[in-house]
Amino acid sequence: MKKRINGNKLAFAGIGAAISLGAIIASFYISQISLSLNVFAAFGLMIPLAKEYYRESVLAYVAVCLLGGIFANIHIIPFVMIGGAYTIFTVAIYNKKIKLPLWLSYIIKIGYSFLAFFILYYVTQIFFIDLSKIGLVLSGISLYFTLNSIFVVLFVIYDILLIYVYKLIVQLVERITRGRS
Repeated sequence: MKKRINGNKLAFAGIGAAISLGAIIASFYISQISLSLNVFAAFGLMIPLAKEYYRESVLAYVAVCLLGGIFANIHIIPFVMIGGAYTIFTVAIYNKKIKLPLWLSYIIKIGYSFLAFFILYYVTQIFFIDLSKIGLVLSGISLYFTLNSIFVVLFVIYDILLIYVYKLIVQLVERITRGRS
């Protein structure tokens, strides 16, 4: 017997994907606020996650990555690394869909932040900082560890804010869909 496709799930995934894709495309053209728009794109994926539609959120993530890759080419990497899959993983841990102790989840997240920073810094060379203009002189290794330490602290703050915004989006989606099936 065929399983019926739930239109609500697809609608939530489509709305989330549209918001995320719009933010990704805008971040490509408006580079001054690309970080903010990439974070906003992660919030778009939280719309299907607010109803715990994980499969649909993953499909929205894949669609945004494919279409975003067409429009924004290499500039999709920050969303792919930090905004998309990480958001789904964090919400799944928060909702206890992935059963991990809190300390282990943070060790995994910090390890992932090391990997993400390595890819963003060395492989794609998205980060470029000229410290000589402000009078600092750091060698390659010390500069890498300094920037990576700052990135890890910001990543943990981002993780905490991600859960906070997820709770707000859950409340918003519940208010909007109250009384509807």
